[in-house]
Amino acid sequence: MAATPVSVAVFYDWQNVYKTAREAFGWTNMPNEYGNFSPYQLARILATGNGRGANGRLVRVEVHRGLPSQRHDKLSYAANRRQSAAWMREAPQIVIPRLRPLRYPPNYPQSPAIEKGVDVNLALGAIEGVLMKICDVAVIFSHDTDLLPVPETLTRLAGTDAVETASWVSATFRKRLRPKPAVYHHEISAGVFQRVEARVNYAHVS
Repeated sequence: MAATPVSVAVFYDWQNVYKTAREAFGWTNMPNEYGNFSPYQLARILATGNGRGANGRLVRVEVHRGLPSQRHDKLSYAANRRQSAAWMREAPQIVIPRLRPLRYPPNYPQSPAIEKGVDVNLALGAIEGVLMKICDVAVIFSHDTDLLPVPETLTRLAGTDAVETASWVSATFRKRLRPKPAVYHHEISAGVFQRVEARVNYAHVS
């Protein structure tokens, strides 16, 4: 008798995941394209993880990130939009960029723009995904401990099988979310990263 398919949704905290990839794999001094990857291709790997194999069915990929202002930073705005479009082209029905406008301080550019509400949006998306039966399992990919309430809330509301976490891992990098109670955790190595890498500088792509 065939096993029941398990629907999986992956939620990325993009800026955190991109920056920590550069840290984990020794690219902090490399050009900006180092650390870029395909959210869809990595999500396909995560969907088969935790022993699911072909039984894991990827149903949604949400990429949460800030959106630069076209007025304040045209180059970054255009790069952001091109990258989002590239993500969606891989699987338009599955990949959903969730973009929130960056907040610009009055003294910008002396002080940088900051993300506001991105982690809250991710939290709401993951909890809604599980509770509304959009997915059986929500995978939270972030190293930001501010997001610990997400897996902890989902375990309380739906059980430990309803949520998983993911992080990069290397000999010098072990940061990850550690919710209580513990849930299944995916460790993504440099070897796996190479399989999904998209070394593109979207600021210079026409």
